[in-house]
Amino acid sequence: MDYEKLASALVKKVWGALRIFSGVVVVVLASYFVLAVVISKPWETVERVPVDPKVCGRMSGVVYEFLRGYVVFWPEYEGKSSWEVGFSENKKGCNANFVALYMAMSLPELKPVSFHEATSLSFTGAKVGIQPWSYGEAGLRKTLDHYLKSTPENIIAQKVYDKDIGMNYVEGFDKYSRGGKQDFFWLEEEGRMRYVVYCIRGYRGQASFCKFKYLLPGADVVVSLKILRSRLSEWKNIVALVDGFLLSAEKKEEIK
Repeated sequence: MDYEKLASALVKKVWGALRIFSGVVVVVLASYFVLAVVISKPWETVERVPVDPKVCGRMSGVVYEFLRGYVVFWPEYEGKSSWEVGFSENKKGCNANFVALYMAMSLPELKPVSFHEATSLSFTGAKVGIQPWSYGEAGLRKTLDHYLKSTPENIIAQKVYDKDIGMNYVEGFDKYSRGGKQDFFWLEEEGRMRYVVYCIRGYRGQASFCKFKYLLPGADVVVSLKILRSRLSEWKNIVALVDGFLLSAEKKEEIK
């Protein structure tokens, strides 16, 4: 019994000593940290580089300039891709070549929107992308063929003309929907492909949206336009607004 009391007393003394030692270590380390901060070189003030309120660049030989507020995603210039280290060091400005530019705006006002609003699944405005395009209308045909790749030819042959939309229509499939049906539209005029539209149906409460691809009039530029499916009947007016917006962004003066 005496041995048990002795052992208990010894454990208490050792535990107390460990607590005191731990406290001393903490105090010493804290003092060292404070001393290091005091005698070290003060934090240098980093000069903030002003952000250009506009985004400018060339695309297929044409210079475009947009207010930065429209460009919710970073502009991609010729050089390293956005997934490579050093991407931010690519040449920028009106003398640099755009690889792609993605924007978002309200409809029908065409006003800039926040990143949060633009990335919302229920965004009611338009997402607009432009890229250089050297494939002409033949490239749009290949785009449609790619969209319809998982749809049997006998179903494609049953296409109908949707009078309300003003385009050819097929209810088909794509390789991403795992057998789920999607909607495809396209418009040809005088034997030339003008618009290709891929509408993804919303599931589990998600909004359905449509993605357009078409050529910007008078330019070797392809436009990607994404709007809610509920606005599909307005597509002609929306395309006219977007085209006007893009064409008004062309810089007419000579860039040195």
